Amino acid sequence: MKKTQISHVLVAIDAGVASRNILQAGIVLANRFNARLNAVFIEDIDLFHVAELPFVREYIYGSPAGRLVNVAGMERSVQTQTARLRKLVESIAQQNKIEITFDVLRGNIASALCDASKQTDLLVIGKNTQLRTKNQKIGNITRFILSTANCNVVVLQYGNIIERPVVVSFTGSETSQNALSLAIELAYEDHNQLIVLLPAVDAREYQKLGEAINDSVQGHSLQVSLVKLSHNTAEQ
Repeated sequence: MKKTQISHVLVAIDAGVASRNILQAGIVLANRFNARLNAVFIEDIDLFHVAELPFVREYIYGSPAGRLVNVAGMERSVQTQTARLRKLVESIAQQNKIEITFDVLRGNIASALCDASKQTDLLVIGKNTQLRTKNQKIGNITRFILSTANCNVVVLQYGNIIERPVVVSFTGSETSQNALSLAIELAYEDHNQLIVLLPAVDAREYQKLGEAINDSVQGHSLQVSLVKLSHNTAEQ
């Protein structure tokens, strides 16, 4: 199997408390692949569109009265967030003695990240666990990025750093071959355990996929576990 080349790691951060852990995960991956590391913050254009509406109010928990929201106030709030994140990136870079560039973009978060993915090899994002319904396992932004991004994508449980073992989905396609190659690189000499998710297919196709995986991991001291999905959905 052709080894996956990772020379540029892009980490998506926001104003949430998990950004520090996501940055640390980016550092681990950048060091693993000897790649340059870039952090990006997307200023959500939808917030500015909402702020243009004359009836919008902001309510703080415990306060009975709301306050008007306007574009100027939203601009100040976002700029404060941006400055705070810039300092966070600089601080973490100094602590870990690594160079991290920081970019700020404005637009739709999912679309902007997918556009940015065209210039990187590996995109690291956090999966928000605070979803509206219990049946929803993956948010709309994450779903859009996974289906649209033009690079390898690592999804972290929101608020956590890289967890083990590595899990990868494999369908036999060229794209999933690349994903499997990346997963092997992440698992090998680190935890040596790899879980491969296989789609809901018949027994013949399942055997074919299993043989392809065995061929790929030959020469690696990996403990591989195969998990067959009951049906092919993003939630699965």
